Amino acid sequence: MTVHPRLLTLSAPTSEALERATDELAGQLESLDDAGFAGLPAVPAGQAPPGSVRRAVAASTAADAARRLRKRDPRRVFTGGPGSRSSRVFLFSGVGDQYPGLGAGLYRCLPAFREELDRCFGLLATDHNLDLRPVLFPPDAPAAPGDSGPPGLAALFDRRETAQEIHRTVVAQPLMFSLQYALARALTSLGAGPTVLAGYSIGEYAAACIAGVLPLDHALRLVTCRARLVDELPGGAMLAVMAGPEPLRPYLGGPVSLAALNGPGQTVLSGPVEEIERTARQLTDAGLACRRLATSHAFHSAMTEPLTEPLEKLLGTLPLRPPALPVLSNVTGTWLRDEEATSPAYWAGQLSRTIRFADEVAEVWRLPDPLLVVLGPGQALAGLALQNPNRPADAARSVVQTLPGQFESRTERELLLTATGQLWAAGVEIDWHGLREG
Repeated sequence: MTVHPRLLTLSAPTSEALERATDELAGQLESLDDAGFAGLPAVPAGQAPPGSVRRAVAASTAADAARRLRKRDPRRVFTGGPGSRSSRVFLFSGVGDQYPGLGAGLYRCLPAFREELDRCFGLLATDHNLDLRPVLFPPDAPAAPGDSGPPGLAALFDRRETAQEIHRTVVAQPLMFSLQYALARALTSLGAGPTVLAGYSIGEYAAACIAGVLPLDHALRLVTCRARLVDELPGGAMLAVMAGPEPLRPYLGGPVSLAALNGPGQTVLSGPVEEIERTARQLTDAGLACRRLATSHAFHSAMTEPLTEPLEKLLGTLPLRPPALPVLSNVTGTWLRDEEATSPAYWAGQLSRTIRFADEVAEVWRLPDPLLVVLGPGQALAGLALQNPNRPADAARSVVQTLPGQFESRTERELLLTATGQLWAAGVEIDWHGLREG
C-alpha cells in the first residue's frame, strides 16, 4: 500500500505541555498500521492558538513519525515559540544542480506552483520560441529523486561524454529562473512570502523580479537574451578552490578572474579552458585542493565583459523599478540600492563581476531572527551559508530546504511538507488549504 507523507503538528501553551503531547502522539502513532496512517489528514486543518509553543514533523509512515518524535531530532522535528521569525530570506540559486524531473512532484501537488510555472513556460514559448517543458519533464524522468537507483560515477562527478540538454546555458538559466520564481510565488500564496531576497548569479535576477524590479515578462526577456549571448561566447571553465582569495592573488590577473567568494576558504576562479587547467595544476602542486565545475562558459570573468554593452542596451528598454523588498547584491555583497536596481549598467555588469556570496550571507545572519529559505535544489547553498563565520549558534535550525537534490531520497511532497512545517513552527501562519491533496 502506497502511503503519501503526512505533516503532523502540535501546539501547547507551555514547553512542558508540548513535551507531554509529543510523547502521547508518538504512542498513538506506534499503534497505527499503514492504513491507519493513511487515514490521517495530509496537513493540519487549523492554526495554533496565539502564544502557543509549536512543533511539526513530516513523515511517510507512522513508524518514521513516531521515531522522529521520540528522538526530537531537530533536523526532522521543528519546534518554535510564540511569535514569528522577523526575517524570512528567500535565496535563489544559480545553475548547475538542476536535473530532469526537478519540480515534477510540486507540479502535481501544489496548484499555485503549477500555475506560475505554466505561466513562465507559456511566455518563454510564445515570446522566445523556447519550449522548456519537455526538457524539465521528459517522459523518461524518474517520478522522484532516487527512483532511478543509485547514481553512477559519471553522474556524480559530471564527467559524461555529452552534456544533457538541461545543462545548456540557453536552457538552464531561463529554466532555473522560472522554476524558482514559481516556487517563490507559490510559497507566498501559502502565506510564507519573503521579507528579504537574495540570489546567486542568475538567482539575483529572480530575486529582483520577485521584489518588483522587473515584471515577469520583461525579466524572462532579459534572462533569455543574457543566456543566448553567453552561449555565443567562446567556451570557458570555472574552478572551485578550497582557499580564500589571498593565496590565489598570484594566479589572478590576465585571463583568470576571481568569479566568486563563497566563504573564507572557498573561492571560484573563471577563465579560458587552457588557462584554468594550467592554474589547476599549479594550485595542486602548491597543495591547494581544487576541482573543475560543470560549466561550459567562464561566468563572472573578463571573458563575459564583451556582453556588457549589448545587455546594457537591452536593459535601457526595460522598466526597472526600485525593489519593494530588501534585496542583497552579488556585486557589493550588501544591500542593493535603489539607484543600482534601476541602473542598466548594474545588471549588465553583474555578469562579469565577482559574486560576493560570503558577504551576502554575513548580512543575512546579521538580520534579526533570520530564516533562510533556499529555493534551489539540494543543499549546496545551504552548506555555504552554514559554514559562514557570521552564522548564529542555531544556524542549522534556521535553514529551510525546499527542493531535493538529484540523489536525495525524500520526495518533493515530503520535502514541501517538511518546509512548510518548519515555517509554521517558526511562527508563519500557513494557508493549509493550498497544500491539501486532490
